[in-house]
Amino acid sequence: MPARLATVVVLALALATAGAIPAEAARPSASAATLTAEPTVAADASEGVDTKAPWFCHNLDCPRFTVLESTDDYELREYEAASWVSTDVSAYAYALAARTGFQRLYQYIDGANKEAVKVPMTAPVVTRIGAAAGPFCKNNFTIAFFVPFAFQSKGAPQPNNPDVYLSYTPALKVYVAQTGGFVVDDYSISRMANRLTDALDDAGLAYASGEFFFAGYDPPFRLAARHNEVAVLAGEAADSQPAQ
Repeated sequence: MPARLATVVVLALALATAGAIPAEAARPSASAATLTAEPTVAADASEGVDTKAPWFCHNLDCPRFTVLESTDDYELREYEAASWVSTDVSAYAYALAARTGFQRLYQYIDGANKEAVKVPMTAPVVTRIGAAAGPFCKNNFTIAFFVPFAFQSKGAPQPNNPDVYLSYTPALKVYVAQTGGFVVDDYSISRMANRLTDALDDAGLAYASGEFFFAGYDPPFRLAARHNEVAVLAGEAADSQPAQ
């Protein structure tokens, strides 16, 4: 991994700016026999379709995935193709980037789009982190909200802000590490990401080393049962920039 993932992200600081991603969390126990995420049922009233989501999404729309492998250190997940609303921010640290990125996306779902409609909140908020050029250089962050299922097929409204864009990820496999508690500083997330990649290295597993992802499910005022994830793409992916 580049520079041991020296530049990392923290979601909770951004959430304090704009509100809520209600989800509770605790790391589920690993089980080699687990083949799918433990579901709860979330009703999509606008489409009349029930969708299954992991319990820590708490009935918010979440990306759909299947757990292919589970150990004490990581899960291998296969995610379905999905649409996102995203924004790019260049900053020295996540605390600086997240506030700007979250506010842009929150304004979009609050009606700052071509159709002037409110888009339901989803979970998690995912931040893609590229490698910084050096210790005193700005890093590139892409902060993204999952597009609700009601808009996945018919298309989400175009953003008003030119710095906000709709993106698409194809079906993909990722290695994910999970933890509870407050992961709210660069050091904590860096340590979490390094533990994941160390476990993958020890297992001789290939992963994309040029970037990683942080997913946060909780508002900052949730004091217990929190859930946080870091992830890397499985395999030797050279470029995972979402299509625009």
